[in-house]
Amino acid sequence: MADAASTTEPRSRRAIVTTGIGTVIEGYDILLYGYLAGILAEQFFPAADPTVGLLNTFAIFAVGFVARPLGGLAFGHIGDRFGRRTALLSSIFLMAVSTLLIGLLPTYHTVGAAAPALLLACRVLQGLSIGGEYVGANIMVLEHAGRGRSGRSVSTNQVASYLGAAAAATISLLVTTVLTPAQLAAWGWRLPFLAAVPLGLIVLYLRVRMPESPMSAVARRSGPAVPLVVAVRTAKRGMLVYAGWLSMVTVGGFFLFSYMPTYLHRVVNLSPGAAYGANLAGLVALMTGAIAGGYLVDRLGPRGVGIACAAGVAVTVGPSFVLMQQGTVVAALLGQLLWAACIGASATVSGLLSIIEFPAPIRYTATALAYNVTVALLGGTAPYVSTWLIARTRSPLAPAAYLVVMALVALTTAVVGMRSRRRAPAGLPYATEGRTA
Repeated sequence: MADAASTTEPRSRRAIVTTGIGTVIEGYDILLYGYLAGILAEQFFPAADPTVGLLNTFAIFAVGFVARPLGGLAFGHIGDRFGRRTALLSSIFLMAVSTLLIGLLPTYHTVGAAAPALLLACRVLQGLSIGGEYVGANIMVLEHAGRGRSGRSVSTNQVASYLGAAAAATISLLVTTVLTPAQLAAWGWRLPFLAAVPLGLIVLYLRVRMPESPMSAVARRSGPAVPLVVAVRTAKRGMLVYAGWLSMVTVGGFFLFSYMPTYLHRVVNLSPGAAYGANLAGLVALMTGAIAGGYLVDRLGPRGVGIACAAGVAVTVGPSFVLMQQGTVVAALLGQLLWAACIGASATVSGLLSIIEFPAPIRYTATALAYNVTVALLGGTAPYVSTWLIARTRSPLAPAAYLVVMALVALTTAVVGMRSRRRAPAGLPYATEGRTA
């Protein structure tokens, strides 16, 4: 029977646009911490050893991701049993509140050791929120997509996420260049986080009016009472494929989102403004790659595009990091372009895997579990691991080697695990909804 997700009515287009706006804000909120990591290290840890302070800041960044699988399970259950829109409303509200709280926290100079503990608590709340937000947004977009347009539709949500990162980078650049160091330390670092209040209210208003996914009724009517149980029992292969592919996407993405400005400033010795500016070029390459990946996936299928992207990252990232060691803005810019574009296209492939591997009644839960466990293990720890590898090996190229390993994992997954045709996964219950890609 025809899949309701193939509709192209204005209400579905409105849902895709509204979801994308929410993804922009979500990307801004969750990634702002990474862009301001160097400043936060000065505010929430003793100033005796800057490297230790930065490591501790990135450790909180990573620990906050431990909450993501729990948030994914909670919001995944809500999304499968009570509707995609209900889950997305709840997650964006929690994100806005937790980001606001970061902007209001007392610093180490005021309350001592309680400051990093409070910062950690806020990051845990953000982790719970993002555990259901990004996955749910992709699913909402895909289930509203027209037939034959799944790749292009989900690529718009990838671009929205990157726009959020670009917004976080831009605001970070502004506050670090416009304000004096004294102003930045006293109150300026709070302003980007406090901006979450009006942004969150706008998204909440839009999402209340957003059309529900056409597949939510199918999920609620024919789905199991506990989607997690069915997902673990029947979708293990799909979750392994999703996680294997995402290993490269999440490490490469968090390099660009959260680590590259710090790397370019502290390792390559660019000024903070130049580092942020060069990183914005990398985010533009991510967006371009995501859009191109959407068109290619709709024409060629995810497997061929995936193999090309993973091979592209494996081949280009090493020379790119060597180029960046020249210490110029141009070298930093060029050193991100090729592999960033491949990561962007790879993210579009990962979004599409959700509807290829998982049927509607367990889709939110299964995707959230695979996505969040992988991101918690590899994405949230990427800045910390990279900083540690450089300190341990004394080589500025160590992060490139780490990403090459992840690219080889993803390449193996694409060759061995991805389906050559976009079809319903065999052997899974509820796989008769018409089309899955």
